[in-house]
This record gives sequence, C-alpha cells and structure tokens, in this order.
Amino acid sequence: MNINQNPKNRIKPKLLREQKTEALLVFIRTTLEQTFQEIENQGSYTQIGSDEDTKYIYDILKTLNTELQECVVNSSYLQSIISNSDKSAFFKSLAKKEEPMMVYYDAIVKSIATNLSTGTLWIPELMVIALLSQWILEEEKSVYLYPFLNDIDYLAILEKFDNARLDETADKKEIVMNMYKLSTKLIDSLKNSTYKANIHRKSKNRRKK
Repeated sequence: MNINQNPKNRIKPKLLREQKTEALLVFIRTTLEQTFQEIENQGSYTQIGSDEDTKYIYDILKTLNTELQECVVNSSYLQSIISNSDKSAFFKSLAKKEEPMMVYYDAIVKSIATNLSTGTLWIPELMVIALLSQWILEEEKSVYLYPFLNDIDYLAILEKFDNARLDETADKKEIVMNMYKLSTKLIDSLKNSTYKANIHRKSKNRRKK
C-alpha cells in the first residue's frame, strides 16, 4: 500500500490512547491480509474443529478484514512513509503526523520478533482473536471509533478454538497455548509503550540582543 491507496474512509484517532488501538488494528489487518494470501496460495483453510466451526471462524475473519481495509492502513503504508521521509518535505511531515501510531505499532512488531522465533509454528487466526479479546474485553479499551469490533462474539470464537484443541495432539495443544501467551505479551508491550511529543522546539527567528 502506498499513500495513494489509503482507505477512503480511514479513521484517524486524535487521542494517543485511541492511536494505540489504531496501531493494534494496523497489525491485525496486516496479519489477516498475509494469512488470507497464504490461504489463497495454498488453496485451503486450516481446519479448526468441525467444518461448521471452521466456516464460522473464517467468515468472521473475512468480514473483519474487509471492515479494517475500509478504515485502517496496513504496514506497507508505514513502510512507504519511513522509506521516503528523508526524501521530501511531504513525507517528513506525514511521518511526524503518524509518529505516535508508528511508535505503538513498532512496539508490537518488536515484541512479536522477540517472542516468536522465525520458523516457529503459530496460528495467526487465533492470535488475532485473542489480541482483540484481551484489548476490548479484558483491558476494556474503548472501540467506539470502530463499532464493527463490538459485533464479534470473541468468547464464542475462542471456545471453538478451545474445543478443537481437545482433539489435537500434545504438540498442537502447546501451539494453541503459545498463541494465548504471545497475545498477552503483545498486549503488554502495547500497553507499556509510550510516546512523548517534542514540545520544546527551537525558534527559527531568534531575538537580537
């Protein structure tokens, strides 16, 4: 995504606490897009319990992905800004505008790099739901800017993942548990990340003595 492919109905929060939610949604949108691209390449979904449960989960994730694409940017938009911020005044200004959200997003990315080694088996579908569940239900973060997030029954989806886990091997059960642990670590990293604006700027026009 370049800046010209920005969502037409992008929601840009003003408050820092709301920009933390935006950063989480940028991460989730990016993860979902990558997941569905892999599914398209492979030609099949990951089976999660029964066929009915699998369809239920993926229908919700598809809808969520569509909703996010309407109002939230993805990581390639941020990468475009970073790669061009030293090349033009426009991108430099845009980078400053997006700086708080980018700081929060970077905290999530660094956390997943630390806690999920390359090549480790994971379940991005479960991680996405676990992240939203913890942020909205456990942390009680407001999502009034994104009302569609309240339409998802997170507990019902997590129950289907848990039921599917009962029929899995010990190794696969461990992967499921690791997703819950990973989502908790990512949420903690987001919660603890801070952004402080530089309010002490030097004036270009200094008074003469």
